[in-house]
Amino acid sequence: MVYNMRMKKFLAGITAVATITFTMLSTLCACSGGDEGAGLSREYYAMSTYARLVAAQVEEADFNTLSDEVGAFLSAAENSLSASRPKSFISIFNQAAAGATVVLDEISYEVLSLAKEMYAETDGYFNPAVYYSEDIYGFVTRTAGTGAMPYDREDNTKTLPDDKYVTAFRELATHFSEVELFELYGTYYATKPKFTVKIDGDEREYSLALDLGGIAKGWCVDRVNTMLAEAGVEYGYFNFGESSMSVKSHAVEGSYSVTARNPRGSGAYMNFKMKDANLSTSGDNNKYYEIDGKRYCHIINPLTGSPIETGVASVTVVGGAAGRSDALTTALAAMGKESAAQFINENLSDCKVIMLVFEDGAGKVITNAPEYFEIKNKNYVLANTVKNGKIVLN
Repeated sequence: MVYNMRMKKFLAGITAVATITFTMLSTLCACSGGDEGAGLSREYYAMSTYARLVAAQVEEADFNTLSDEVGAFLSAAENSLSASRPKSFISIFNQAAAGATVVLDEISYEVLSLAKEMYAETDGYFNPAVYYSEDIYGFVTRTAGTGAMPYDREDNTKTLPDDKYVTAFRELATHFSEVELFELYGTYYATKPKFTVKIDGDEREYSLALDLGGIAKGWCVDRVNTMLAEAGVEYGYFNFGESSMSVKSHAVEGSYSVTARNPRGSGAYMNFKMKDANLSTSGDNNKYYEIDGKRYCHIINPLTGSPIETGVASVTVVGGAAGRSDALTTALAAMGKESAAQFINENLSDCKVIMLVFEDGAGKVITNAPEYFEIKNKNYVLANTVKNGKIVLN
């Protein structure tokens, strides 16, 4: 067995090249010979990952005020949304009994509302109620009272969970649509579904539990983007968790150049330029392990209750709101190439989407914008054409 949980390093320096690390997107830069485009920067640590704010052509005092406000917001978001913090609003929801009504803050209410919208839009392929499915495969940090799961967390030795857990938690997650959200006299509430599962040999009765990691960082990026606009920032970017980003203009070059790391080796996979847009990305090389040569990643297919087996190694969505695209990249990876291509054609004409899919060891690129994304790895071939703006698979 090979185990690999890669937490990529976030570059500490900010130069005139404006380079950052991204989960699938290794560098974001606007090549420039001077310091004018570098700007001021601040790094944060929230939701178990790094974030960076960069702004150019702003006064230092104004940047300091803005960056403090961003830091306070990220702290509030983590205290609201993190399933690994026992007193967060989401953790309190997770620990509540089936059918219970709990109080939410505005942040958790808004993110849960968006999550329900994305669950409906993707026909359940985005489903934050896969918390226990993630847990039994070893991809979440437990909070107190979440129960014992059948695998060893003390070292890197992993065995696959018993099918009875996989089946039970898959069924539990299908009840996410039954979460009720409402506001009463200025206070926000959520009511859990009454449905529970019990598993042979396990004394606990399990109610629905949530992990909003697949949408929370994108939603935060949208909020920070609004803060930047209100502060009059025109140049720079905000990157959160190496998976969602809001990019404005570069003060010298105009556009930033984004290079994607090869998820199955070294070097670059593809490159594109962007400005005044958001992006989100998901990939199976962020958190994964291998057992007997088979890869198990943190992206759970809600239809199976297990890590995806679609062959999709990465999905990047450029355009639209970052919160929506954050959820979409997860859903598209779970759908697989045919269903994902159909979904893109029917719903994402306003976005530029690229997927890297591996079939029989061969890497195939599928995109609705082949003129926008430059494929840098000669071993990966474009596996579709575009007709009338729609993907046509080869």
